[in-house]
Amino acid sequence: MQGNGQLRETVEQAIERQEAFGELLTQVEKELLLDFGVVRSAAPGELLCRPDQVDTRVYILVIGEVEVLDAVEQEGTVLARLGRGELFGEISALFRLPRISAVRVSRPAVLLEIPGDVLEKVISGRPELYHAVIKRYKQRITETALRRVTLFRYVPADRLGALIEHSSLVGIPPGETIVGEGEAGDALYIIIYGTARVTHQVGDEAMNLALLRAGDYLGEWSVLTGAPRAATVTAVTRVDAIRVDCQPFLQFIQENPAIRDRLDMIAFNRHVETAEQGQLVDSREAMDEALARIQNLIDQSD
Repeated sequence: MQGNGQLRETVEQAIERQEAFGELLTQVEKELLLDFGVVRSAAPGELLCRPDQVDTRVYILVIGEVEVLDAVEQEGTVLARLGRGELFGEISALFRLPRISAVRVSRPAVLLEIPGDVLEKVISGRPELYHAVIKRYKQRITETALRRVTLFRYVPADRLGALIEHSSLVGIPPGETIVGEGEAGDALYIIIYGTARVTHQVGDEAMNLALLRAGDYLGEWSVLTGAPRAATVTAVTRVDAIRVDCQPFLQFIQENPAIRDRLDMIAFNRHVETAEQGQLVDSREAMDEALARIQNLIDQSD
C-alpha cells in the first residue's frame, strides 16, 4: 500500500472495523491486504461498480460513503448506503459472479482497493474467515435481491431480516426446470442472475408466456393460493435465485399487511394475464375462490 504512516494506520483501522471478518484477521493478514492494496480517493458521483460487470476488485471504505443502486442511471433507486469499514465487491471477486448492483460514491471517499486473488489468498485455509464471508455474502446478496423487488424495497431492516433468515440461495443450470406446471407451490423465487422462460402447456405445444430476468420473482400465485403451479419456468441461462419457503413467506406478509394487500393484487393480475395469454379456463367464480384461498392461507399462518 502506498502512503505515509498515518494514512496506513487509518486504513488498518478501517480494515479492523470491517463487519464480515475484520476482527478475525491476524496482523500478518492485515499486512498482506495493506501491502497489496492501493489507497485511492473517489469523488461524489464516481461509479465504482456496474450491474453485470465482471470485476474481481474488492473495496474497503476508509472514509466517506457510497450508495448501492439497482441501476446505473441517475434515477436508479438507492438500495443501501455503506460507510466506513464496509467491504463491497467481494461477491464478484470470490465467486466469479457478475456484479449484482451499481455502487456510486455519495460523499468524498477514500478506499482501499484490493485485488480479488489477494482476498482469496487471505481467507483460503481459514475456515472461520471463509464461513464469516459466506454468512455475510448470503445476507448481503439476499437483502440486495429482495430490495430490488419493489414490494420489499422500503421494508425496515429488522422486518426484512426475518425473511432473509428463512431464505436460501439456489443455482439452476441452463435448461433445468425451476418450477413445473402442475406441481405444488412450496416456495417463492427471486432471480438474482440469469434469464428464465415461462411456458404453459397447450396440447402438445409449450406456449411461451414471458421471460424473467434479475429482479423478477415467480411462484407467488401457488404459494398464496395453495393451487398447483399454473406454468413451467425453465432456466434459459444459468439462474441464481433466492428461494423463500411457503410458510415463512406467509408469516412475513401476515406481519406486513401493506405488502400482503399489494401482493394479493399483483398475484391476481398476473394470474389473469397468464390465463388470457395461455388460454387457461378460469371463471369469475374460480378467481373469487382463489382470492378467498389466499386470505385463508394467510390467516392460517398467523
